Amino acid sequence: MSLEECASLIEDSHDKFKISRVVNDEDGSRVQSTSRISQSVSYRQSSNKVVKTIEARIAEFLTWPANHGEGLLVLRYEDGGEYKPHYDYFNPDKEGSSNIMEESGQRMGTFLMFLSEVESGGATRFPKLNFEVRPKTGRAIYFSNVDLAGKVDELTLHAGIPVTKGVKYLATIWLREKPYL
Repeated sequence: MSLEECASLIEDSHDKFKISRVVNDEDGSRVQSTSRISQSVSYRQSSNKVVKTIEARIAEFLTWPANHGEGLLVLRYEDGGEYKPHYDYFNPDKEGSSNIMEESGQRMGTFLMFLSEVESGGATRFPKLNFEVRPKTGRAIYFSNVDLAGKVDELTLHAGIPVTKGVKYLATIWLREKPYL
């Protein structure tokens, strides 16, 4: 992403942030959780020029239809903000996840875009792979949440390490199996 795109998303989101929520595996509802301490803004597909451009770029890069994205989510992690180790896929053994997957299928992949850097902390860590990525403005990482057979990949366990100095902004798009409605 360009520096201008990153700045535009941060600026556009500035007064829209709300406490982030997670999917409840048991019933599929979105709930607050102590495992995720951040604020977020959700954009509908193609909701503005910058979002539409980013969605198209990701679709071209991954050869994955843009309408299979859940919509861009901008996140802000302030001092102490974190997201404890978690998976982005929906656990097919949980009733709530099965309900969610009925509409648009599994979260096949995650595309994470760093909109800012942080003075200290804030890395994205993959503990089972002993690997982490520090935020760098404009950079992105992608990982598949399932293997080639469509089975969930437990190596994708990841965490947003606590921010200890500064504010981390990032954006994510989860790519679904079917068009996201």
